[in-house]
Amino acid sequence: MSTLITGGTGFIGAEIVRMLLERGDGPIHVAHRSGNLGRLSGVEDQVTLHQFDLSDLDSVDAVIDKVKPTQLIHFGAILTGPGENDPQALLDANATGFIRIIEAARLAGTEQMLFASSIGTYGRDLEAGPINDRSLQRPNSVYGVTKVFAENLGAYYRGKYGLDFRSLRYPSIVGPGVTTWSLAQYTSWMIEKPALGEPFEVWTAPDAVIPIMYYKDAARAAVELADAPIEQIEGINYLVDGPNPTPNAGQIADAVRERIPGADLTFTPSGPGGQVRELRIDDSYARDEWGWEPAYGVGAMIDDLITEVARPT
Repeated sequence: MSTLITGGTGFIGAEIVRMLLERGDGPIHVAHRSGNLGRLSGVEDQVTLHQFDLSDLDSVDAVIDKVKPTQLIHFGAILTGPGENDPQALLDANATGFIRIIEAARLAGTEQMLFASSIGTYGRDLEAGPINDRSLQRPNSVYGVTKVFAENLGAYYRGKYGLDFRSLRYPSIVGPGVTTWSLAQYTSWMIEKPALGEPFEVWTAPDAVIPIMYYKDAARAAVELADAPIEQIEGINYLVDGPNPTPNAGQIADAVRERIPGADLTFTPSGPGGQVRELRIDDSYARDEWGWEPAYGVGAMIDDLITEVARPT
């Protein structure tokens, strides 16, 4: 079985590559745009690399036609921050590019497509209490709009053409080395910056709650969802969560200070990013249908991230 991973040099994608290689899967193809292979250091010679740009439809067709993957793990996308600065570029990549890649995959005979969605598909009109896979999806970002679109088009292709489409609605992903700003990015930087001996100002209030997941759990969730028997997949698009109960920003800061005495973390909530939010996830559909269970609690997540930051590059 050949696997093509778009965004395979990125945060979660590269970890998926490592997990698949470790268990002996192959051949593995990685489609990337940036040319930065740092996250694949040590394994880049074990995969086939393809230059790829979702906004270039000819590029999409060329890669899919060349690889003809049995399995497509589509994690390539423009993220929220850059997307809000240039909505048309995001629409070209995340919507038009998605249309092209799923159709190209169908024509190439791809059997399974795994997609990275987001809790950004929720936003307006949320009822009190945790969101679940049946909660109303009315996003307030162009990023979220394209993710809802892709989820529904994928479900349509599943019913119409038999493509085994599955997706994960990820929360804020915590891990090292992320440079793209987003409202939720403080969840990584308030651990990574003290681990590097740097101060960090958290732009939200200590009681703000955003669901989080460690990036190694995020990659494992993708691998486990892909492996689940097709008869177990009823929901198709699944919320997945990390530590439960979800810690607030102040609790994360306290856990960091326990491990890094003198960690210089301050809270200076201001502007849209400083608004107190409380969002929690009920991921029981993923747990019940294909056995999802996070491995990293808050302490284990912080400990491992500190270790990763200290690792020589």
